[in-house]
Amino acid sequence: MRPERLQDLPDFSDPPVIETVLSVQFEPLAELRTAYLGLYWAANKNRYPKTEERPELSPIIERFPDHPKMEFGIQLETLEAPPTPRIWFMSETGTELIQVQRDRFIKNWRKGGTGAHYPRYERVRETFDEEFAAFASFSQDQSLGNISITQCEVSYVNHIVSGEGWKTHADVDQIFTVFNQPIGDPPGRMEDLTCQARFVINDAGKNPIGRLYATIQPAMRKSDNKPMYVFSLTARGQIGSSTEFFDAGRNSIVRSFKALTTPNMHSVWGMKVR
Repeated sequence: MRPERLQDLPDFSDPPVIETVLSVQFEPLAELRTAYLGLYWAANKNRYPKTEERPELSPIIERFPDHPKMEFGIQLETLEAPPTPRIWFMSETGTELIQVQRDRFIKNWRKGGTGAHYPRYERVRETFDEEFAAFASFSQDQSLGNISITQCEVSYVNHIVSGEGWKTHADVDQIFTVFNQPIGDPPGRMEDLTCQARFVINDAGKNPIGRLYATIQPAMRKSDNKPMYVFSLTARGQIGSSTEFFDAGRNSIVRSFKALTTPNMHSVWGMKVR
């Protein structure tokens, strides 16, 4: 069932999003081996004919009031078999991507050519639910175990390219609300901005359910060497025992995207007036 969009959620006719990611982390499937991932690929090869191997992502859980905990350093384990890699299963065009490892299932949508349009969260979520349900059934059929979700994650990656609303990286205050150019010399006008911020996501009762991470990074677009800012927003947390956090995380990202960017850019992206 496709989720419904909240009526008061900011909406843009031409958002700068170039990638969305929905991810669940779960208790490791200890029996999952590369051979099983080969069987999974065989069942999905008609839709995802391309594969790549990547290193596993480290587990990370948002905790309160503590900062998120990650596993660092040398991990000593007694293994009967080498660790299973993270496998990418990609569509022919590369716009659709599934990533699987022993404790993670990830679905990416990536923008293709310049004419490609973002299919909207509701469709991305619907597709994720279908793919994840099929993977959970595969896990049961192969006696790999039941999937016990420990955390959900939503990410949006935006490429804000110069030409409309701003010209150079120094025009950061024309794009974002988090920084104003200093007055006077020194230090003079800032050349560009790199920024990372973390926010707590609360439920209706003001209880923390996750965190939002916002990252701003200057870059140059490869196709034409235009200045751009890569603006990434990731919401990570958990509600209940399933994927209920997805909608809360997405809503936090969309509202924060509006709050952290200027009305100048809202006009460029065609924000709809309700």
